[in-house]
Amino acid sequence: MPPEILPILTGLWAGYVIYAFYDTDDNFVRKRLNKTGGKKKTKSLYNSFAQVLRPFSLKSISNKVSRNKIHTLLHSLGVASGDDDILEFENKRLFSLLIAVICCAIVLFLFFNTASAACALLVCYMTYKYPEYRIMGIIKKKRKEFIRFFPDAVDLLSVCVEAGLGIDGAIERVAQEFSGLSRAVSSEFTRLSKDVMSGLAREEALKNMMKRVNTQDLQSFCAMLVQSEKMGTSIAQSLRVYCETLRTRKKQRIEELVQSASAKMTIPMILFLLPALFIVILYPAVIKIMENMAG
Repeated sequence: MPPEILPILTGLWAGYVIYAFYDTDDNFVRKRLNKTGGKKKTKSLYNSFAQVLRPFSLKSISNKVSRNKIHTLLHSLGVASGDDDILEFENKRLFSLLIAVICCAIVLFLFFNTASAACALLVCYMTYKYPEYRIMGIIKKKRKEFIRFFPDAVDLLSVCVEAGLGIDGAIERVAQEFSGLSRAVSSEFTRLSKDVMSGLAREEALKNMMKRVNTQDLQSFCAMLVQSEKMGTSIAQSLRVYCETLRTRKKQRIEELVQSASAKMTIPMILFLLPALFIVILYPAVIKIMENMAG
């Protein structure tokens, strides 16, 4: 086997370890282990390493900036973000890093060269940083989806309130209706409904929702609901006015995308369309010139 292939295999193995042991949902590895009866063994192995790595994890998250960063990522993802959850997150990262370091050490011991050493350092760094990048990618995708469907959700919320439903019932209804259209909107409205039903003040529930999905439209929506509740004004009328504002913003965003489309199409047209056009136009002239020169 060529030595150049080994760093690639090491990177693939490290990625497999990350996917197997770090995931917010049950992945295919865990499901496979559950079916084959290997769950207890894997859990016991991980717990053993977790106890060893615990002091290092505590040292790693002792910095307030690092702790707040992990807390913000987990909270924005919509999962538990307490101190134990932050510690568990760091334990999983260090466990994945340990596996990657062992694999890279074996590769470097067998085939040591500058390229392998550089690849090993890159694999170790990406193994440790990949969970953050993955969560940030999920959060970014969730935010885009929320921005796209949020105006429609507020429209439906306004219709439900005007039809006679209370604001809590309307929020729950929106969550049900959007379950098949937008997972981001449905999950956030479901979380908001459950927080209010569990006894949390609506203002606090809305603030938590703003922390999970930090968008301008949602901030203004939450501020409107809180102000309407404090001032005692009609929520239906406030929602009706706010829906008009959201429609205007959505129309402006669409117009902005349409206007920027021509600028984005310039480079593809220059690279792909114009050369073909020049060939079609100039080819007969080139053939004629070559025939005259040959004659």
